[in-house]
Amino acid sequence: MPDASQGPMSHADRHDLDKLARWKEGLDVASGDDSSAAFPVCAIFLVEPEGRASHDIFRRYRSAFEELGGGFHHLVIFGQHGVSTTQIAFLEEIELGQDNVPVLVIVSMLKDTGSVHCIELPKGDGGGKLDDSQIWGVALEEIRAAESGQSTLSLSGMDGVTSGGFRRGKLAVAVAGVLAELGGKD
Repeated sequence: MPDASQGPMSHADRHDLDKLARWKEGLDVASGDDSSAAFPVCAIFLVEPEGRASHDIFRRYRSAFEELGGGFHHLVIFGQHGVSTTQIAFLEEIELGQDNVPVLVIVSMLKDTGSVHCIELPKGDGGGKLDDSQIWGVALEEIRAAESGQSTLSLSGMDGVTSGGFRRGKLAVAVAGVLAELGGKD
């Protein structure tokens, strides 16, 4: 696995490693905060710098999460400044490769089972205007419904969603492990 403490880091490496450290801090604080723990998901965007469509989808999620009361640790993005060691390590943690980018990874925060749901995002500009009826939009509506208490979050079995897990078992453990491996502050 790449180690960010070896040699000079690129802008993308510094940016994403700093974000990973802040994400871990947010998860640590949230583990003792009942109001934050009630937010249904953590959404992780693993993108390419030139992927306008995936960046636009991230912005839609960010707006929705802000409206719903999600915190920084509920929504993160890696790769928007270039492929980084953090992005590569996180992809390895969920057993995906760089060829799977851009991808949206959704983790339930209500049931800490360590399961992840992955949604392939459109590459490049996505062929034009984004359509909220695509699977990423359907997933966002599922998140809204779960946050409002209208339903429980259920992405398993939906067309366009693949399920998996973390190598290390759970989200917080995976984030801490990736941070430690990359030489970040823990």
